[in-house]
Amino acid sequence: MRREHAEATRFRRSLTLVGMSVLAPGSAQLLRGNRRAGQIALSTWGVVVVVALFVAIRMSTNDIAKLAVQPWILSSVRVLAFGLALAWVAILIDAWRLGHPPGLNRKHRLIMVGATVALAAMVSTPFVVAARYAEAAHDLVVRMFPSGEVAAASDGRLNIALLGADSGDGREGVRPDSIHVVSVDVLTGEPALISLPRNLENARFPSGTPAASEFPRGFSGEGDRSDYLLNATWTYGEENPEMFEGPSGPGPTAVKQAIEGTLGIKIHYFVAVDLMGFRDLIDALGGITINVNQELPIGEKGRVLEPGVQDLDGYHALWYARSRETTSDYDRMERQTCVIGALFNEADPTSVLMNFLELADASSDMVSTDIPQQDLTKLVDLAFEAKGQEFMSLQLVPPLIVPADPDFDLIAQETADLLSGAGRDGDTSEQPAAGDDDVASGDGSGDGSGDGGTSDNDGDDPGGDEPSGDGADGSEARGGDSGSSDEETSGGDPVGVSSACSYE
Repeated sequence: MRREHAEATRFRRSLTLVGMSVLAPGSAQLLRGNRRAGQIALSTWGVVVVVALFVAIRMSTNDIAKLAVQPWILSSVRVLAFGLALAWVAILIDAWRLGHPPGLNRKHRLIMVGATVALAAMVSTPFVVAARYAEAAHDLVVRMFPSGEVAAASDGRLNIALLGADSGDGREGVRPDSIHVVSVDVLTGEPALISLPRNLENARFPSGTPAASEFPRGFSGEGDRSDYLLNATWTYGEENPEMFEGPSGPGPTAVKQAIEGTLGIKIHYFVAVDLMGFRDLIDALGGITINVNQELPIGEKGRVLEPGVQDLDGYHALWYARSRETTSDYDRMERQTCVIGALFNEADPTSVLMNFLELADASSDMVSTDIPQQDLTKLVDLAFEAKGQEFMSLQLVPPLIVPADPDFDLIAQETADLLSGAGRDGDTSEQPAAGDDDVASGDGSGDGSGDGGTSDNDGDDPGGDEPSGDGADGSEARGGDSGSSDEETSGGDPVGVSSACSYE
């Protein structure tokens, strides 16, 4: 009886020492082991708790996000997290040793070993996960964002060219399949989105540049007209790098200059997204919700994306953004604008954090940019300020603009009016803005399960039905003739209203 009582006492003491090390690392050593080591461990734990409470109570999500784009902080967090995990495991093992396991019977020894291992895994997992997140964020920032000069805002706004780059099979070079400019007021965070047709002809270049001297009347020349559309400037730049020097690279620099000369505004940075990897980004975010206002074909197997509120995975979102079989290029531009708005709406801090590793992996493979690391904290601030504001948009499409014969003075004026807020309190556009309540409550608003609107690919491999944009080449080649088409010259509502969408 006395032996059993002593065994039970030793077992309780062993459990207590290990339990103390879970609740207050170092307390077991302070009680029965190396007091100096116990004091250091307890003090370190106290600092960690205080820092964690400070971050949770005093720091906003914006502040944390700004820290999360600084490589040196991410490296420090990774090292510190791994160090704390290893130290806590070592403290638990030492607490198990202080319980004198050889003095326990076999059953209790096994229990103590199992409990110690389980508790070590429990306390170290959060730190290992934090280290993994910090490592992924560090690698993403370092790989995606170069070190370079920070651009100064122009007229109080920062303008970023957002390009959907397409270099698929059968296409020579890279041709942006979608061309947009995101402009943000650096003081208020007010966002605006300008969409340009990829088949715009005679694009202008800023005065004083080699390209402006080469093309004084706009980007044009002999040969195939599709080689002188707005989206052909990237390929032209790569073929003539001496004309487009700069850290962005000749292709992106050519596109930036063409947009600058056409809109009459400075383009500070570019972000190019590989459209073939676009679906991975949507999937990593968990999908997007869009109100589809028109039936759209999916692939070549007779499937369609049904009208109504749809939860779209990457496969269907890519088809939604690029489908052209029953709609015009300008309808597609408007749908792409909706996808951008839906992404912006979906990318709240919780979604980003929950899917961060997948987002980091997808982004590093499909996004290229010249945004410098040194400007990321400012851009994070702007993104948070813009998050809760209305996204004003301008679509440079017929009948406002005829891509084959654009009025560049009108383009510059419309752009200036949008960015200055002229008429913003009134009816600024005949096209419904993304997110309008009347659009959001359209037909099917209560039904999110239409065919093609889920991640189910009907058992088919989506790879064979990938919206490759091959039709782009044909439509681009006809871009110069489009100015005489009925849809571009007819009056009334702008083309694309029938397929306008909204995101939830």
